[in-house]
Amino acid sequence: MKKFLININGELFDEETAKISVFDRGFLYADSVYEATRSFNRKVFRLPLHLERLFESAKKIELTPSYSRQEINDQIQKTVKQSPFENISIRIVLTRGTNRDLGLDPSLCSTNNLIIITKEIADNPKWWLEQGLKVVLFQKNNTETGPIAKTGNYQENMLAFKFSKEHGADDALMLNPKGQLCEGTTSNVWIIKDNIVKTPPLHLGILDGLTRQALFEVCRRHSIHCHETVLTQQDLLNADEVFITSTTRNLVPITTIENKAVADGLPGSLTLKLLGLYLEFVAKEY
Repeated sequence: MKKFLININGELFDEETAKISVFDRGFLYADSVYEATRSFNRKVFRLPLHLERLFESAKKIELTPSYSRQEINDQIQKTVKQSPFENISIRIVLTRGTNRDLGLDPSLCSTNNLIIITKEIADNPKWWLEQGLKVVLFQKNNTETGPIAKTGNYQENMLAFKFSKEHGADDALMLNPKGQLCEGTTSNVWIIKDNIVKTPPLHLGILDGLTRQALFEVCRRHSIHCHETVLTQQDLLNADEVFITSTTRNLVPITTIENKAVADGLPGSLTLKLLGLYLEFVAKEY
């Protein structure tokens, strides 16, 4: 069985037959926006919100979609329906299009390319909940503020992840040039101190994650104190518990930062409780 099912501009392919032009602007200049989500029992997690964020990202880079939201929705649903798996990861990429020649001028292309990449999503490894992740800190250079656009330019995130692997860690948490905690390479980051759940605010230039939004809802429903606040490296290292969130991974505990144990070095009880409450929340919605 093939691993991937890929939709390119309405046509379905597997990983061996899916092709995109070398003149596509996403390939040439990272001139694209994207969203990553998943399905639960063939129902796509918060798809309208993902499409809203996709179009917001497009607006921020002045990319005018040649596909409507309904058309993109229909192509996603078509791909999910054709997938042999019920639970899949879904990557939605919208590039500015294919150039007629080399050059930065956007008028060299006329129509976007829509690429939807899907594959089966497996359960998180058991050791993530038994041992937690080991992370390092990475100082990024990007000074962008406000909720960031989700574009094809992931160079700094890639370098942060590469840095983590070179230092024997599972991932990296990124600090901005002021030393303020921002996010993981593909996740939002949270700390717990004295039973209060905290996460960095959007104005620091982080992604407004949809699992992040959902977790705020979960905390409100269960009267768990949770809020945004600027966090420093010291706040992170002094936390009682630390975890990350992403749509494809849900909640994952972090137990080691810069080779130092978080509290007793085991996944925290409130983190695991939040994971259970989040999965209950998702199960009711999907």
